[in-house]
Amino acid sequence: MTIEWPDGPESSDMTVTVPDNWPTPPAGPANILVASVPTNVHVEWTVPFPHNMTLGGSFQVRAFVESIGPGQEMQLGTDVTVAAVGGLTSYTADIPVPGGTLLGEGELYPPLPAVGGVPVSGVYKIIAVLQHLNPGPTFVSGFAEETIKMFLSP
Repeated sequence: MTIEWPDGPESSDMTVTVPDNWPTPPAGPANILVASVPTNVHVEWTVPFPHNMTLGGSFQVRAFVESIGPGQEMQLGTDVTVAAVGGLTSYTADIPVPGGTLLGEGELYPPLPAVGGVPVSGVYKIIAVLQHLNPGPTFVSGFAEETIKMFLSP
């Protein structure tokens, strides 16, 4: 997806990936993760010239999930702040996601069956959001989404 800049060039690239987290080799399918095993949301973005020469402040990166079917919708991990460096064009950030953060396929939501929980699909869309933070006004933001991932229960 893209990041929008206030003037030319008006956009740059941003990507988000979630690496395979199968605990034993060989690795599992790329779109299926193990819910009980930690993983990372990996975000990459570029800052085009001339913006990279004048940008100060920092970037705030956040990740969110949206369930496909019943399941959780929430922020993954915590906000990550990356300093903006004059002249730098490529940035990366990893957002750690502890194991057990998301329910896997077939788990109950809410987790307590006594309150009417239903099995979740365990399928999620993952979105990363980028905002430029600066002491003054800023108009730079962007987002990228990961292909749908399925989380299997432990």
